Amino acid sequence: MKIDFHVHTNHSIDTLIRIRNLAAKSKRLGIIPAITDHDTTSGHEEASSIGMPFIPGQEVTTDKGHLIGLYMTEQIEKGTPFLEALDRIKEQGALVYLPHMYDRGRSKKHPSDEEASKADIIEIFNARCMRKEYNEKAMAFAKKHNKPKAAGTDSHFLFEFGTTYTELPDFDIENPKALLKALQNAKHTTKTAPIYVRGTTMAVMFGKKLLRKLGIKP
Repeated sequence: MKIDFHVHTNHSIDTLIRIRNLAAKSKRLGIIPAITDHDTTSGHEEASSIGMPFIPGQEVTTDKGHLIGLYMTEQIEKGTPFLEALDRIKEQGALVYLPHMYDRGRSKKHPSDEEASKADIIEIFNARCMRKEYNEKAMAFAKKHNKPKAAGTDSHFLFEFGTTYTELPDFDIENPKALLKALQNAKHTTKTAPIYVRGTTMAVMFGKKLLRKLGIKP
């Protein structure tokens, strides 16, 4: 079973991927995405309605960077403090997934190692980390704290999806505990995204915000 643990759709403010197109590519490649849109779970209903296999997630913007919940059932508000967001993820039976934890280009503030160690899974490779050392440090942290390891494309454009994923033994995709067990035997296929994707994503975000101000649905 192949999973990309970090994928955005057009339900995120800075993304153009339509869920139907993601579903088609997911089926063709045999890679299941975790849909982890920024500060919203609104894409889950659409993905479920078309019968798409996926892990329902959310990337929460906290006061100390981003934090992902996997198997989310309740949305968490943008700006929620890091430890509060972590607790609220766990309270709903979801898994805490810590993405791009050392990427200083994403956030000015980051959780301490003690706070980060409360996560269930560490993202040891994010395809959008432009400096190799960010992913290397995440890997070292996961090993030091004996944490399950996963990889994600952090896709904001459809061409990114399929280049980075985690390969696992087959397990019940709807069971968080089964996922944690399967991650004990994970293999990772990784490829760094082109450098231009970060700037292009910013352009998409500004464009979508402008359309919203004009009363146009992006």
